Amino acid sequence: MKPAHLLLTALFVTGCLGGGSSEADQPVEDHPIPFGMGIDVLAEDDFGTLTGRRIALVCNAASVGRGGVPSWELLNRSGNVELAWLYAPEHGLGADSFGGLGDSVEGVTGLPVRSLYGRGRAPDPAELDGLDALVYDLTDVGVRFFTYTSTLYLCLEACREAGVPLVVLDRPCPLGARISGPLPDGVSSSFVGKLPIPIRYGLTPGELALMIAGELLPGAEVEIVQLTGYNPLGYFDEQAGEPNWRPPSPNLIRFEGALVYPGVGLFEPANLSVGRGTQKPFERVGAPWLDADGLALYWEVHCPGAAYTVVEFTPRMPSDGRYDGEPCRGVEILVTDRRLFDPLLLAVYGYDFLTIRHAGTLSVDVRYLQRMVGDDSLSRLIAGGIGVEELIALWGAGADDFAENVEPYRLYPLDR
Repeated sequence: MKPAHLLLTALFVTGCLGGGSSEADQPVEDHPIPFGMGIDVLAEDDFGTLTGRRIALVCNAASVGRGGVPSWELLNRSGNVELAWLYAPEHGLGADSFGGLGDSVEGVTGLPVRSLYGRGRAPDPAELDGLDALVYDLTDVGVRFFTYTSTLYLCLEACREAGVPLVVLDRPCPLGARISGPLPDGVSSSFVGKLPIPIRYGLTPGELALMIAGELLPGAEVEIVQLTGYNPLGYFDEQAGEPNWRPPSPNLIRFEGALVYPGVGLFEPANLSVGRGTQKPFERVGAPWLDADGLALYWEVHCPGAAYTVVEFTPRMPSDGRYDGEPCRGVEILVTDRRLFDPLLLAVYGYDFLTIRHAGTLSVDVRYLQRMVGDDSLSRLIAGGIGVEELIALWGAGADDFAENVEPYRLYPLDR
C-alpha cells in the first residue's frame, strides 16, 4: 500500500505521526498529555483550522466534547466558524431511532438537520458545493458492519465529487487497535459492511478515512484533527480520565455490549435473540428453544476471557421483532480478560454448536450473514463445507495482511 497525498492539520502532538522508537528510548514524561477528542483539540485551538470556513457537520448525540457539550453547539457558538447545517447518520441525531428518518431542526441551536439515512445514506455532492469543508464527528464501534464505516466512505466519496475536503474530528477506536476477522475482497454495494476491512479493524475514524482516501478514493482530500494523549492499545474506557461511554445507537447502550458486539452481532441473521428489547442488548444470546447450558459450556471451553451465565429473559418490543413477549433461555457474556477474549470466536463456536445441537431448529438468512461477514466462510461452516480450525486460520491470515498493509495510515504509534 502507498498512501495517497493527504492533508493533515497541524493539531497533533509531536511524535504522533509515523513509527516511534522503542519504549526504552522514550523520555519520561513528568506531566503526561491529557486525553482529548478531536473536538476538544479543535476548541482549545480556538477552532483555528476551521476559522472562516463554511461547514456542515456529520454528528449525533455521542458527538460530544469534554463536559458532554455537543460538538455542534461548540462549533455554532465559536464565532469563528459558519456552521450551515447538520447531517445525521442512521439512528438520527439522537442516536436513538430506527428506520428511515426525515429532516428536522436541532432544538437548541435551530440548525437544520438533514437525515443521511433518509436521503440515499450519503450527502448530495450538489449540497456540498457551497461549503468549504464537510466535518465528520461520529463515535464508531470499531466493527465493520456497524454502518458508520459505510457513512464515512460515502461522505468522503461525496466530498471528492464536490471538490471539498472532509475534516475528521478524530475519536478513539473503542475496541483498541487489535485486528481480527475476515478480509473482504473489495468495496461492497451493501450498506452493512461496505469496506474491505476486517470485522474488527482497529483504526480510529481518522485513520480509517486516510486508508479510504489512500486505497479506495484516490484524489479525495482528508484533514484530521488528531486525538491527544491517546493510547491506541487501550479500550475506550481505559483512556486517561476514563471518558464516559455515549451510546452511538439505541442498542449499544452499555460498553459491555460493545465489547462483545463483533461476535454477538453475527447472530442477528439467525432466529435468535441478541437481547434487543432487554436491558442488556448484545450482551446475551437466546431463544425459547436454545440449549443454553450446552452453549455456555461450549463457549467456556473454546472462548476464554469471559464468564458465561445461563439466564432467562423476555424481550419487550425488540427492534428486530424477535420473540417479543416470549420467555427465552440464553447465555449472558461478561468479558473478564479483554486481552485474552476474542469476540469473533463467539460466532465461530456458537454456530458450530448450533448446527449440531439444533440442526432442525436453527434458521439463518445466509445472504444477510454473508453481507455482515464479508464472504461466505461462516455460512460454509454452518453448511459443513469448512471446519472451525480452517476458518480461524483463514480469518487470521486476512487480519494479518490488513494489519501490515494499513500501517502507513496509522496516526498513533502502537509501540508506546
